[in-house]
Amino acid sequence: MTSKNVLFFCLLFSTPVYSFECDPQEVKNILIDYQWYTEDYPPYNYRNNQGKLVGIYPEILTLIYKELNLSINLDDIMTVPWARLFHTLETSPSYAAFNMLKTPEREKKFQLVSLPIMAKVSVMVLEENKNILANKHIESLTYGVVRLDIGEQLLDKQLNVKNKIITSSAKSMLGVLLYHRVDAIAYSELVAQFQLSKFGLKDKKLVPIYSLNDKLKTSFVFHKSTPICVSKLFEKTISLLDKKGEIARVVQKYQH
Repeated sequence: MTSKNVLFFCLLFSTPVYSFECDPQEVKNILIDYQWYTEDYPPYNYRNNQGKLVGIYPEILTLIYKELNLSINLDDIMTVPWARLFHTLETSPSYAAFNMLKTPEREKKFQLVSLPIMAKVSVMVLEENKNILANKHIESLTYGVVRLDIGEQLLDKQLNVKNKIITSSAKSMLGVLLYHRVDAIAYSELVAQFQLSKFGLKDKKLVPIYSLNDKLKTSFVFHKSTPICVSKLFEKTISLLDKKGEIARVVQKYQH
């Protein structure tokens, strides 16, 4: 075997499986076959009073597929707990999901394709308790978090928190806050406010007391082994929709 052949085989077997090129029809076949997952994370993605999946991401996903001359049925998208979504996307290449906030740690686990939308994750408390808690050190507070959510991850990374209750959903997390089982929550500010409004408690208000990160990009998420041409086509289509003003139009629709 010549030295050139040796080099070829070394390159072949050292190249990640997801870096190969594929033609447009192959990409579309992959997109058609995906089982999409999401979670209850308004206003990005949630079920309305009629049980229909709505929000920023479902609408933009529909626009992406339309731009590619593909069809997608939002009724086929499964709404699951965040921990299940996270685990499935780690282990199953046939799934895709939305949305995930981009961090360096998550980029090592997944392929993330971001929208031009920024999110802010903060420590929040009930306004009625703000003055009382102001006398306590932030690390001494008790926290409610959603398991594997970015709020929990940033909290563990930045603060030496000893006491926290780990829940399976934002609704459960807000419940432990409203019943005074915790002092604070760590979560997306926008989503927490939307979720609190569902309780119908007009006298309750969340206020941020500490910013964990205010420049996180929201993203579609694919398995790490996904062919790179799939994520690149998604990026290209999102860029095209953004230039047309379609992304801004959808976001504005869900702003309060």
